[in-house]
Amino acid sequence: MGELKDKLAEFMPHRANRKQPPTHAETLFPELARELHADPSLAKNLQGLFIVTVMQRGAKRDEWYLLFKGLNQTPTISQARPSLPAPTKDQPLPVVLIEIEDADILNFITGGLPPLKAYASQRVRIVGDLLLAQQLEDVFAKAGGPEKALAFLGRIKKSKL
Repeated sequence: MGELKDKLAEFMPHRANRKQPPTHAETLFPELARELHADPSLAKNLQGLFIVTVMQRGAKRDEWYLLFKGLNQTPTISQARPSLPAPTKDQPLPVVLIEIEDADILNFITGGLPPLKAYASQRVRIVGDLLLAQQLEDVFAKAGGPEKALAFLGRIKKSKL
């Protein structure tokens, strides 16, 4: 089905060139990066690469890379694939794949969609180390994710009035 839509877009450039509104992820992940750059200790000793695929209505929209390098090292959060540290013999860098609908990101970060419920209902799909994925949730909380996401929702609501 996606191939057909791509083919259709070739013949309808006016629709293909239409700028899409930014995703919630495009607002939230850069903010998380700023918080962690200001205080890398928020990430504690988290080590791993999280690849977050942001979906919109079931179609891939964005991909974000969150690379946590351990204690006192500033994480890398971007849409560009980061260069990975050299693997050690003892412990290779764990990778966690996360797929989430953009509409669910705010609910997930604010606590309106509890992680266990999100995972069980497949609103968030995770491949890899689930315990490591839970540590990422703790980093969001320590970086003020829930409060900032709620403030973001308040700004959106005011702008629509």
